[in-house]
Amino acid sequence: MKNINFAKFIVFGLLLLTIYSCSDHSKQEITSEINSFYQNYKGDFRSVDKKLMSNDLADLIAKSISKEELEAEKVKESEYPTDKPLMIEGDVFSSLYEGQDAYKIGEIKVEENKATAFIEFSNSIYKEHWKDELVLVNENGWKIDDVIYSGHKIEAESAKEGLKNFILFDE
Repeated sequence: MKNINFAKFIVFGLLLLTIYSCSDHSKQEITSEINSFYQNYKGDFRSVDKKLMSNDLADLIAKSISKEELEAEKVKESEYPTDKPLMIEGDVFSSLYEGQDAYKIGEIKVEENKATAFIEFSNSIYKEHWKDELVLVNENGWKIDDVIYSGHKIEAESAKEGLKNFILFDE
């Protein structure tokens, strides 16, 4: 009887260890993905590495770029060709219009194929500090899916919402 209980204890312990190590491995992958993105991101959503984005977010980015190009053509062919076309301005991947110049990855929560990373941003020029939530999904590896803004953005609650609003906007 003692051998059976001991065996159950060992199996349970191995199960917990496996779950913990998978979660820890996911957090390492997520941290690496976030670092790859923010170390190379220069504030222009048009030039992001779409391989780091979820399919949904990459599609929204592509549609937004296409809409900007279409709007530029409309203005160019209009009665007022020197007017400024409809476009996305400001940083899409943080809640401060001017963007960030430093970041620190905080807590990472992983739930199956979705993760949330709490990122502390700062902009030294504007003396701003804030936290946004970065949402990632596992699509054959962890991909950035959205940024939930902390409140600096008035027009949208997240990057995806802002891109969708822009795509659907009709003057």
